[in-house]
Amino acid sequence: MTNEKIIQDDKTLQKCAVCDGDIIEKPVKKMGNFYCSIYCAEVNRERMENLDMEKLDFNELGDVIGKFMNTCQKCVMPIQCRKVRSYCASYFDELHEYITMHWCCHALFGLSAMLSDGTVKKETVLNLLRETENYARINNYNGVNPNILAIVSGELLDDLSYTPGTDVIPPEPKEEHEHYLACVNCDRVYMDECVKLTAEAETMISQVEKMIDFPYCGHMKYDLAHMLLNPKVNNDKVKKLIEKTKNIVDEKKFRGGQYRIHLLAAARSMKE
Repeated sequence: MTNEKIIQDDKTLQKCAVCDGDIIEKPVKKMGNFYCSIYCAEVNRERMENLDMEKLDFNELGDVIGKFMNTCQKCVMPIQCRKVRSYCASYFDELHEYITMHWCCHALFGLSAMLSDGTVKKETVLNLLRETENYARINNYNGVNPNILAIVSGELLDDLSYTPGTDVIPPEPKEEHEHYLACVNCDRVYMDECVKLTAEAETMISQVEKMIDFPYCGHMKYDLAHMLLNPKVNNDKVKKLIEKTKNIVDEKKFRGGQYRIHLLAAARSMKE
């Protein structure tokens, strides 16, 4: 996707996501973050598990609430969506072995969901991971957020024809990953990059909605809009991806273009 050499190692010292100290040894990777030790990784996990909802000031998150965290409240598929969430995360921990920079846990969860029915090869997803990190570094982002993943995904779409697939459900992970409130624990600079790209994509949302004539995940509408931010992605490509998603909706006997189905459609369209 780019003439630049894919960068697979970050030569600069990583900072621990909890103590902010330099990571000298091999980092511990959890929830898309790098930690200097198992201790710091556990501290972060405990912080997420013990969030006091009554003490959270959601106003501090600004537009994140309206743009992302409330999207599910407007959806007609939340019950179906929750039923597939556990095994969509089956590869979440494993994918941490391959990241070389900070990833939003939502973006890593998306990569895992692409592997959730046995139709997409692991190398296809790892190629997307490498290309996305390369894009993030070249453009001086502090890490990979879901918007960057979508921009790169759109460019890698190669074959948008549809062939019926299997539905081999992977074993569920031992530990379920709850990402809903991850944004409250996010680095502010990193979050600002995400929100800025979201604002840019919003100019494309109405354009995307005109192409959709069936229920579609609100988060994935943003995904399509971010694809259109890539000058190498046009309306025709996005329309074909939506049509492929609709075919997989019928294949899975689902109610609409839920995130797993949209992501499977995108991943099935990429070369290894």
